Amino acid sequence: MTTIAFATLGCRVNQYDTDSMRGLFLARGFEERQFTDAADVYVINTCSVTQMGEKKSRQLIRRAKRLNDAAAVIVTGCYAQLQPELLAAMDGVDAVIGTNEKHRIVSVVEQILQQRPNCAVTAIHDIMEFDHFEEIPLYPSAVEHTRADLKIQEGCHNFCTYCIIPYTRGSLKSRPLAAIVEEAQRLISYGFKELVLTGIHLGAYGEDLPDHPDLAQVLRHLLDETTVSRIRLGSIESLEVTDELAAVINSSSRICPHLHLPLQSGSDDILKIMNRHYDKAEYMALIRELRRLIPGLTISTDLILGFPGETESLFDETMDTLRQIQFSHIHAFPYSPRPGTPAATFDGQVPDSIKKERVALVNELSAQQKKALLQQMVGKTVRVLIEKQEGRQGEGLSEHYERVNVSGLSGNYTGSIVEVCLGSTDGHILEGMVREED
Repeated sequence: MTTIAFATLGCRVNQYDTDSMRGLFLARGFEERQFTDAADVYVINTCSVTQMGEKKSRQLIRRAKRLNDAAAVIVTGCYAQLQPELLAAMDGVDAVIGTNEKHRIVSVVEQILQQRPNCAVTAIHDIMEFDHFEEIPLYPSAVEHTRADLKIQEGCHNFCTYCIIPYTRGSLKSRPLAAIVEEAQRLISYGFKELVLTGIHLGAYGEDLPDHPDLAQVLRHLLDETTVSRIRLGSIESLEVTDELAAVINSSSRICPHLHLPLQSGSDDILKIMNRHYDKAEYMALIRELRRLIPGLTISTDLILGFPGETESLFDETMDTLRQIQFSHIHAFPYSPRPGTPAATFDGQVPDSIKKERVALVNELSAQQKKALLQQMVGKTVRVLIEKQEGRQGEGLSEHYERVNVSGLSGNYTGSIVEVCLGSTDGHILEGMVREED
């Protein structure tokens, strides 16, 4: 039996894509191995968001050949779409598969295994001309988590000055509503209690479809036409959180009261040169309104530090903004110049040492805010999806996307949702006891 191993870098969408490809291979009779083991085929799903992502992608390629020099090495993902010639020229690479050609990956690999080519096979097409959602059913056996991602959208048209993703994922491509519901029903039938809606530009869902459905309609259809226990939204742009979407989130306890809304900078000057289409006042007003409309809502964010032109005073402005908003978590990243994006040529590039210092300061603030939030949650009852369990102890995520250690489990609850009374926190994780039925 032919063995195969997978490695994934980057975002949740990349993880979904790996799961979908894994399912195609397993359905064809391949047997999976860990990436640290010897295998006949290695599939590396790459990331190109940062220089580090690209570096790690190349390291994984070399690692695969060290594990088994005779293995077929297949490279896919954003880096493959962006730099196919560079990757095809790397020693040991047998195929480079673009972001819109994943449905062909099994046939490409099988051809390579039958007759190894003299040079790498490339399956790359102009991403800007690919205008429909690549429909690949997600095989539940290929999902490695108790939660299942449900990809409903692909591509982005924001063209932020720092971001390479529109050039690797192309224009907006939305999955039809009927296909979303069909896949949700199938995942639910296999026992998944939580579905996470994912996409590159999730809030723009439906803009490219004939009848222009939106994200609120997706949620309504899932609530009305499936029995899913819990729905979670992936990252969404703040400008795309409409009153209607907030109302739907607040209408059902089956939708998690947590939003990930990228801020990227707390300085209006930096937001403008990033080509973000809001200012900090608009963003902060939205947060206040959402917290008013959705009781118990938690909000996390992304932040880029050391963007070209970010002076010390502009960074201080960002820190002040963060203190006012009080996020549940801040994912802070140092700015990474991407060749081919406008920001890579901007004046005022910030030294790496300063970027590192600013990331550290934001991480320290994030930890303080997290500790305060968790302390406020002590004494409340939350619903936890148990991800792993040993005896009567378990661990999982609450609806607010907070990690909880759970005591008092009787029986196997892995993959199930239980009500938990929160008793304490160490500032990093919550501790609680299963709530006894009245």
